[in-house]
Amino acid sequence: MWGRNDLALGRDASSRFLPGLLAVMVFLAALAATGALSARGFIASWDARLDGSATVQIPPPSTGTGTRVERREAVMRLLRVTPGVQQARPVPEKTVARLLEPWLGAELAGALPMPTLIDLRLSADQPVDLTRLAERLENAAPGTMIDDHARWLSDARTLARTVTVTAGVVLVLVVLAAVLAVVFAVRTGLAVHREEIEILHLIGAPDRYIARQFQRHAGRLALVGGIIGVVLASGTLMGLRWWLTGTGPGSGPGADEVFSPAGLTALVQAAGFGWLEWAVILLLPFTAALIATVAARTSVLAVLARMP
Repeated sequence: MWGRNDLALGRDASSRFLPGLLAVMVFLAALAATGALSARGFIASWDARLDGSATVQIPPPSTGTGTRVERREAVMRLLRVTPGVQQARPVPEKTVARLLEPWLGAELAGALPMPTLIDLRLSADQPVDLTRLAERLENAAPGTMIDDHARWLSDARTLARTVTVTAGVVLVLVVLAAVLAVVFAVRTGLAVHREEIEILHLIGAPDRYIARQFQRHAGRLALVGGIIGVVLASGTLMGLRWWLTGTGPGSGPGADEVFSPAGLTALVQAAGFGWLEWAVILLLPFTAALIATVAARTSVLAVLARMP
């Protein structure tokens, strides 16, 4: 890629815009790729967290239904003797209030009566009939519901698939745009240096030798543009994460959390940003250089084949 060029391609005005354009392409590709990977990682993380778990929700007591403590204890007694329920752990009221803060605000979340939540760990060897359990819970404490998170996970998987498909379409369009930009720059360079190319032909230079001149030049420009795009994308992603979460790129929710706060901040925290995302970003400049090299070589050889 870094060999000597006999053609003065570096002085061509037609190729000066190429690094900037490819920097934009790599920037968009980095955002699309990391978005897709983060969405898939988010779903995988929550699948692992919520597999074999469920949540029991006991609404605040009404007239004639007993106190909050009595209702909770009635539900806990039932859960302790239910086959397949390995663990039942009440969620502290402060944690419940914190979960509702994104919707209600800190003042209302602390003032309104909170439901009692119980986190369940279910046995994989002894499945629980959740429909039957829900009926028994209703008898123990009227209004009690059980949620196995299936609906939430289904919606989340649909969202992740949508993000992945959208990112794939963006990546395809970015690659096509980059190829077209390289082909345009190369074709313009061929027209500018037509006389020099004809002289090289006269002295016996084969087409592949001339093609190497253009592919090395296009590869260098693409690599420079790719590095610029990666720097901009990395800064944008890290800045966005810091702004949304107030944390560094390696942070996220603790493994012992039962729930995550709602909203975009929690989504960004749970999605994570690990070594795979960084590896993809760091490989993008070299991928852009490879695409530009192949596109330039193919385009030049196609044009030279038609020249006398």
